[in-house]
Amino acid sequence: MTNTRLEQDYDKALGWYPMRWRRTHGPAMLGTLLDVADGEGRTRPAQGELAELRWQGLRERVNAVVPGDVRVLAASIGTGTAAGFALVYLLAVSWVPWGPPPGTAWPDLPGFGPFRNVGVLFAAPVLLGALAALGRQRVLAHLAGVLAVLGVVVARTTVQATENWNGPGTTTLVTMTALIVVANIGAPRDRRALGIAFGVVTAGLALFVGLQLPTGHPFEATLLGDAGWWGTAVNPALLGVVGVLVLVAVVELVRGRHGVLAAALAVAWMPWAIAGTITLRYFAADDGASVLMAVGSTLMALTALVIARRAPRRSRRERA
Repeated sequence: MTNTRLEQDYDKALGWYPMRWRRTHGPAMLGTLLDVADGEGRTRPAQGELAELRWQGLRERVNAVVPGDVRVLAASIGTGTAAGFALVYLLAVSWVPWGPPPGTAWPDLPGFGPFRNVGVLFAAPVLLGALAALGRQRVLAHLAGVLAVLGVVVARTTVQATENWNGPGTTTLVTMTALIVVANIGAPRDRRALGIAFGVVTAGLALFVGLQLPTGHPFEATLLGDAGWWGTAVNPALLGVVGVLVLVAVVELVRGRHGVLAAALAVAWMPWAIAGTITLRYFAADDGASVLMAVGSTLMALTALVIARRAPRRSRRERA
C-alpha cells in the first residue's frame, strides 16, 4: 500500500527537514522507515520515533544555515567571550568589591544584597557554564545557559520593579542574551578557542574599564555604573574599532582558506555588533554608523557562512 496512515505520519515528520535534504534523501529515508516498520510488524511509528525525526529535521535545518563545525567553534568562542563579559561586568559594575558597601556611596541606589545591581543573576550562570564547558560537561553548560537567560528575565523584572537606575540596562541585557544564544548554538567543546576568547575579552575589557573609570585617575575609581560601562568604558568608538579589526581578521582567514574559523568568528561577533549598533545609536547619536555596524556585521556573517558551507564541496571536487 502506498497511501497508508503510517506513510503519511512519516512523510509529515520528514517535512521538518530542509527542502534540499528531502529532495536528495527523502524518498530513500521514507522507504527505509516503512521497510523497518513492516519488518517489525508495526502499523504505527515506534515510541518517540516521530519526535526524533522532527528533532533531527530541525538540526538539519540549522546545519543548512550554520554548519555543525562552525557552530561548535562559534559556541566555543561565544562561551569564552560571554564569560569574559560576565566576569568584568560583575567585578566592575555589579559587585565592585574594592568600593564602599552598597548604599553608602549612592544612598538612593537600591542594592541587591552585597551587589550594586542584579547582574550577578546572569553573570554567575554564564561563568559556571564556561567552567562546565572547560570540563567537557556539555549538558551542564547548556543548562547554565538556560539559567542565565532566566537570570536576564528576572534582572529585567527586578530593575523595573525597583527603578534601579544602575541597571542592568537594556543594552547590557540584550547583549548578554545574544552572547548566551551564540554560546549555546553548538557544543562548546573547543577548549583552546574558549580559553583564547575568554583571555582576550577579559583582558581587553579590564584594560578599557580601568582606563576609563570616572575619577580622572586611571585604575583609581570605585564605582562605574551600568551607563558608564557603555558610555565611557565599552564605548561606541571602541566597538567600532574592534568591528573593523574583526572584519579584517575574517577577510584574511577567508583568503587563507580557513572558512570555518572565519564564519565562527563572524557569528561570535554578532552580539558585540548588536551592542555597537545600540550604543552608536543611543550613546553616540550616530545613526549612520549604527546602520553601518548592523548591516556590515550581518553581511560579513552571512558571506562567511556561505563560504564555509561551500568549502567542503569544493575540497571534495579538488581531491577527486
